[in-house]
Amino acid sequence: MSLTIKLAHKLIKSNYIPDTLVGILRGGWIVTRLLSDFLSIDSVDVVGIKFYKGVEERHEKPMITHPLISDVSNKKVLVVDDVADSGRTLQVAMELVQLYNPKEVRTASLYVKPRSIIIPDYYVSETDAWIVFPWEYAETLRNIMRYREVPSCRDKLLLIADEVGLKSYELIDELINLILITTK
Repeated sequence: MSLTIKLAHKLIKSNYIPDTLVGILRGGWIVTRLLSDFLSIDSVDVVGIKFYKGVEERHEKPMITHPLISDVSNKKVLVVDDVADSGRTLQVAMELVQLYNPKEVRTASLYVKPRSIIIPDYYVSETDAWIVFPWEYAETLRNIMRYREVPSCRDKLLLIADEVGLKSYELIDELINLILITTK
């Protein structure tokens, strides 16, 4: 949440408050929801663009899985994602929003990778590391479990948890058990 607060401050300092926020599902939705709260923006929509199909596995090109529903014509729109990795997902989202004749489109993300073809107008930090956000622990663990045994998955999740300051090993074991129950 602290990164999203920093992102909100960057928007405020630049005197840019959009009329509408468009979050990229799934990680960008969480950042978008927080920004809407912090900046008091009620007009929020999402677009679904799937690029990653697993841990460091990508589709050849992003696929639109959820179209834009809101009317953004003649509005200032901020397209939001959690990370601009290759930048292709953000690029597709911008192109999609542009089809609806907005007044202006800008972009924002928490992180940007050096190899991104799009540098967001607003971002908090640049990194080349693989990022696992708190809202994707289970998804990441499920993907890791496809290739590794449960004990090594537990070890990997413990490393991830340690990186973000989560020290509850009982919680991690509960998460692993939940994943084992819900994974077919």
